Amino acid sequence: MERFKPTSGVFLGYAGLAMALFAVGYCLFSVHTVVGLRVGLGAAFGAVLIWVSQLRPRVTAYADALLLKGSLQDIRIPYLAIEEVSVTQMLNVFAEGRRYVCVGIGKGIAAETRERAKRQRERDKLQARGTRSGRARELSEKADAAAPDQTAMSYHTFVVTRIEELVDRAKRDQRGAEVPPVTRSVALPEVVGLAVTAVAFLVSLLV
Repeated sequence: MERFKPTSGVFLGYAGLAMALFAVGYCLFSVHTVVGLRVGLGAAFGAVLIWVSQLRPRVTAYADALLLKGSLQDIRIPYLAIEEVSVTQMLNVFAEGRRYVCVGIGKGIAAETRERAKRQRERDKLQARGTRSGRARELSEKADAAAPDQTAMSYHTFVVTRIEELVDRAKRDQRGAEVPPVTRSVALPEVVGLAVTAVAFLVSLLV
């Protein structure tokens, strides 16, 4: 139904992947030595490692479940089983009394600090309004109404809100239905790719 774009690791991931693939190609066509073989295999291992750690983690919403793609495994969580959703430095989905995470969507430390400061300013503003006279409070509210909107929804909030909408809809439409279990599956291509490139690189060091 919907693929949520990642919020972290994309630029560095693609940049690192491009550099690793360039190193592999350069060694393949220009450096036909044992050293070139080692560098090429090391770069190939690095490319797979960058893919699984930076670029593979994703979140996809299907008709009946949320799919969290991790580095080496996928977790499929039925909407009926989801209890809570939140975003810190990663997406947190609570189901069956456990927490499942996806690092593809998360807030940076700076973003979290800004949001905490913003919430504190809003609390201080509300507290200050409570101590003002009626006329001063009215003028303050008019000034806030005339100011540019500073409360636009962040993408992190959108993701949480959208998932919560899907969860609420599923629980409303399937009220009384049996809750399917959370399922896991191994990312076999990535596991094989890591194992093959790592073993090949280690063997090259012994040549």
